[in-house]
Amino acid sequence: MTEQKNCEFALFIDESGSPKPNPKDPAPYFALGGVLVKRVDEAIIEQAVADFKQRWNISLDIPLHGNEIRSKKRRFAWLGKLPEQERNDFMEDLTTTITSLPIIVHACVVSRQGYHNRYLDKYGDNTWEMMKSAFSILVERSVKFVSDKDESIMIYYEEAGKREDRLLQQYFNEIRESGHPFDSNNASKYSPLSAEQISKCLRGIEGKKKNNPILQIADLCLYPVARGKNKPDDRAYLALKENQILIDSQLRSKDIKSRGIKYYCFDNTP
Repeated sequence: MTEQKNCEFALFIDESGSPKPNPKDPAPYFALGGVLVKRVDEAIIEQAVADFKQRWNISLDIPLHGNEIRSKKRRFAWLGKLPEQERNDFMEDLTTTITSLPIIVHACVVSRQGYHNRYLDKYGDNTWEMMKSAFSILVERSVKFVSDKDESIMIYYEEAGKREDRLLQQYFNEIRESGHPFDSNNASKYSPLSAEQISKCLRGIEGKKKNNPILQIADLCLYPVARGKNKPDDRAYLALKENQILIDSQLRSKDIKSRGIKYYCFDNTP
């Protein structure tokens, strides 16, 4: 990204998996994350997505949905009909497009089993949704990164429904008004920000339709990061890491623990 002052940031977020702390859910994790971008770079990203779609004859109104691309189903069923080399060309072009963008990938990935082990017996029905934990961690760490540059940040999420959208807005209001929601003693090792520091940096939160080009990039980046803890050799994850667009590559080593991508509750998994 081009360095300049007075350049507001935006965090575009997506989710992977169900945030409900259901012990019967077989999914290994819940993840919330996406991309931090400078507002002045949004047009660059939007144009790159449009150019990619044009190269592959994809309508602009069709989202680049990671699950559909990986499974070669629904609107990307045509990928399964391509010769292998052409399919590989598509994936290489997609990876090159993403890794050339002026983005910083950030996320909080929650181990489902670890979360159950830590909280379900203790709090039972009063256990938070994993969304609240992941959102609070992701937003505070993004604020730390942006506030170091004396900048502000706007949060954008994919609209999912009135109830889900209200929850995100509620979590946003709570962290801006009261700061992080975690036990202060446990959180102290992560150098938490005060509510005043967070409020000063956070501008607002707004929902966007799923065909928003930058939300599409957020979706495509979140999946490999979510897998990165248990599958560090995942090709898409390695591409993000090697091209230094994970937020950890933007931080000093000593700051990664308190500001980098968070793999939460993985210490409580077998």
